[in-house]
Amino acid sequence: MPWTQRLWLRLQTLFRHGRAAQQLHEEVQFHLDQQIAENMAAGMTPEKARHAALRTFGNVPLIQEDARRTWGWIWLEQFSQDLRFGVRSLRKSPGFAAVAILTLALGIGANTAIFSVVNAVLLRPLPYPDANRLAIIWSGLGSVNRAVASTYELFEIRERTKEFDQIGGIWVTNGTLPGEGDSEQIKVGVVTSNFLPILCPRPALGRFFQAQDEAPNAPWALVLSHGAWARRFGSDPSIVGKSVRYGDGSAVVIGVLPEDFRFYLPGGFPSNIDVFYSVPVDGSQPGGPGWLHLIGHLRPGSNITRAQAEADTIATQIHNWDGNQNINGLRLFVYSLQADDVREIRGTLLLLFGGVGFVLLIACANVANLLLARSTRRLRETTMRAALGASRGRLIRQLLTENLLLAGMGAVAALGVGWLALRAILAARPPSLLNFNRLTPDFTVLGFTFLVGLLASAVFGLAPLFAVGRLNLIQSLKEGGRSMATARSRWPAFLVSAEVALGFVLLAGTGLLMRTFINILRVDPGFRAENVLSFQISTPKYEMLHELQQRIAALPGVQSVSAVSQLPLVEAANWYANYWKEGASEEEQHTVMADHRSILPGYFNTIGAILLRGRDFTETDDAAHQHVAIIDDALARELWPNEDAIGEKLNVSDSPKGAYQFERDWAVVVGIVKHIQCHSLTVMVRPQIYLPYQLAPRPVSIVIRTAGAVPDLAASARAQVALLNKEMAVSQVAPLTDYLARARSQSRFASLLAASLAGIALLLACIGIYGVLSYSVAQRTGEIGVRMALGAERSDVLRMVISQGLTSAALGLAAGLLLSLVLMPLLAGLLFGVTAADPVNYILICALVLTVSALAAFLPARHAMGIDPIVALRHE
Repeated sequence: MPWTQRLWLRLQTLFRHGRAAQQLHEEVQFHLDQQIAENMAAGMTPEKARHAALRTFGNVPLIQEDARRTWGWIWLEQFSQDLRFGVRSLRKSPGFAAVAILTLALGIGANTAIFSVVNAVLLRPLPYPDANRLAIIWSGLGSVNRAVASTYELFEIRERTKEFDQIGGIWVTNGTLPGEGDSEQIKVGVVTSNFLPILCPRPALGRFFQAQDEAPNAPWALVLSHGAWARRFGSDPSIVGKSVRYGDGSAVVIGVLPEDFRFYLPGGFPSNIDVFYSVPVDGSQPGGPGWLHLIGHLRPGSNITRAQAEADTIATQIHNWDGNQNINGLRLFVYSLQADDVREIRGTLLLLFGGVGFVLLIACANVANLLLARSTRRLRETTMRAALGASRGRLIRQLLTENLLLAGMGAVAALGVGWLALRAILAARPPSLLNFNRLTPDFTVLGFTFLVGLLASAVFGLAPLFAVGRLNLIQSLKEGGRSMATARSRWPAFLVSAEVALGFVLLAGTGLLMRTFINILRVDPGFRAENVLSFQISTPKYEMLHELQQRIAALPGVQSVSAVSQLPLVEAANWYANYWKEGASEEEQHTVMADHRSILPGYFNTIGAILLRGRDFTETDDAAHQHVAIIDDALARELWPNEDAIGEKLNVSDSPKGAYQFERDWAVVVGIVKHIQCHSLTVMVRPQIYLPYQLAPRPVSIVIRTAGAVPDLAASARAQVALLNKEMAVSQVAPLTDYLARARSQSRFASLLAASLAGIALLLACIGIYGVLSYSVAQRTGEIGVRMALGAERSDVLRMVISQGLTSAALGLAAGLLLSLVLMPLLAGLLFGVTAADPVNYILICALVLTVSALAAFLPARHAMGIDPIVALRHE
């Protein structure tokens, strides 16, 4: 028969299966009737003729199955039968089905939620063209390895690179939204002309910056974000080419960004920047201030390793070529943009992903125990099916199909659990995840969920499959299933011990993270954030700022008012520079850096910082008088360890001639303040130098300390700003406690998620202990009855059952302790104030697990105590 005809016949049997089966039945029945007729013709009675025909013809169902096997679709028919049987079986045991599906939903759903975050943050490419070829370039000078670059450095890198085809730069500052209407403070991107095309293939309207936009006589050109265009200009399609009011003059709008464009850049970058203007890049100012974040686009065939090797060479060439001491020791660091963007959260996410894997294994162990108990109850059914001719392979396929069905239902339920968990994660996410608004399930997440479901079905189905594979048909028929139950008794205890071991690891890690978070809560940040309100304004003249300070101080409930160029624990637009004392060598002058802050008098008192020695600034500490500075105690100990720093001279970077007109200057130290944690609550990144606002005007944050809650204080402060300058916008109105909470958020995020996973693991382990002991009590009812009939006390039965549960728990604790000693060092980078091998943590977790295990074992033990010996023996 030609293959095409065979294929056609097979397709007919597939799509017309009912008709083909009926035809097969009729054909077999025809031959059977013919044989019966022949037997009757030979003189047999109808009944004997039928029996003889069946003996001659053979097993009719087996003949039909052999015939259907030749159709080529027998596997599909068997799978369909197994699936229908599995559905009926689960319908008959709704309690078992509900518990198993819920357990799998918790395990798989937790994995789905964490994988959604891992996928969005670590795996999914950034939404930029050629995202895998984008790199960020950091400068290194002195003790700083992640510094911004100067325009001179950018110019030299561009001239010398062969690994990058484009390198652009951006600096983010504050400004006022262009156009008519009420002022609104926004984020402004100062960019090189080639920066936006590196990240955005084309604008929604108009064009990006070009070389002519940077010509000396060219009109000031702006590119707007889609949001700024919509809310300020009503989505005017003819906005391109129009002149709009901006700052003290006007500018021409040349383009509008796409609606979905966002920034995903490291270093505290906001995701939305509303206005962009360009600056020229040349090599005329070697050693100038660094202010640009550099983004590069690698050439085809290049990679980060080759780019880093080239950057090392370029850094050496720059300072050898120029000979300027300010850039001697220059280093350049090249990182993948995506990798650098998530460097703060990567370790936390990977550890959490490993943790949810443990939760899934515990869930699988629980379901395996449920299946073992269920297979024991179905032993008679399994034995009869084997006795009637079902092969071991057929029985195993039936179990695999049921497991697959159970895992599929668990995976579907896990999508709902994962969605709810993801919402909770989004609500608790730290600032390092705030820019990642793409935390939504996609086909990758769906595929992962069902793949995990398949793997779970394979894992929890192993124990029942091994039991079926060892089925002794004759022995099982003789003993009614008891032999098989006894043979399986070691599996549940082993699985419970495995659950306890995995749960112990999660609890140990959670304990360390929780203690870390508690230690961070106890850290002294160097200021008192309670009852302090802050808001930001653009660079004002000193006279206006001083007047604003006096006006706000007169408001009811206000105790003190001041201003600072950058609030503590705010990373964006940080200002730091070299410093040195008199007599320092040239090498010492360019090896260390300090954070610089511009403040008004009363700043330390307003935020609750401690002035250790000396005095605060006064109104006369301006450019016309002796230049002064206040330093923190860390810098004082470094430069003058055994001396009093008051009255000493310090070389600093200030700008007495105007904002950002930096120059080196000598200032006399007039005060020493206790170090304020400006970057992190757990690490002292750099010492601090404070300058009077008159010597370093910059955008500032106003800080207001009150005696308590003051209603409408923010509105009153806004009104005072408007009275002095209605064009000055107010932004980022927030209590200082918000910034403190943000600094603690990553530790809180890791602690909360770890605690959630550990709680689920502990709950599942308790359910496992309870289930195994309940099953054991049910299996040993007769034995317990005999013991009690022979004089055993109820307390003896109680100890026997609880000791059985605690033995499994103790074995799990021993294994978990060994596993923890291996895995806990992975948490070292997330810990503060506690070590990975902290013995107190392990003692507390051991006590917790044993207590909870004893409670889980108590209910089955109590049931065993209530067994009536007469009833038990009669049942046996």
